[in-house]
Amino acid sequence: MIEINNTDSISSIETSEPDIHQRIIFLKKGIEKQFLKLGAYLSLVNDNKLYQEKGYDTFESYIAMPELSMERRTVYAIMGVYKDFKELDDCNQSHIEIEDIGYAKLDRIRQFRKEENFTEWVEKARTLSLSDLNTEIREAKGEPEKVYNPKSKMITITCPYCNKSFEYTIKE
Repeated sequence: MIEINNTDSISSIETSEPDIHQRIIFLKKGIEKQFLKLGAYLSLVNDNKLYQEKGYDTFESYIAMPELSMERRTVYAIMGVYKDFKELDDCNQSHIEIEDIGYAKLDRIRQFRKEENFTEWVEKARTLSLSDLNTEIREAKGEPEKVYNPKSKMITITCPYCNKSFEYTIKE
């Protein structure tokens, strides 16, 4: 039996699947609640160039430091979610509960934040899996369904000048 104690070391484990599943859900919810705080702090560091106090010339080099080692895309998604949902909160739309949704889904729906049916998108994000939410978004935008072709390969290329990412499909 492995159990996680207060010092976060593994000393025993309970092999009961429902118990493990409940622990996973509990821990995931705790992590998801923290991402807005993380977005706030990262935004503060970026906006005020506080990374320079730590000896870094750029925000990107700061988030890449070994202690953080965070992907740029993830960091900007977390900061974007924080800023967009803080803006909604500032506009007295604080009735929208988002803590239990997760930044990945919130990042996907924030493009609809200025639409009248935004609360519907929040509810979809809360109840759908990420892949089902992506399907709903694709359909709402009138984009064609992505069909998996085992003889093709999707690659992502990042521009070295602007850091914008582009996806390309290479067909064999």
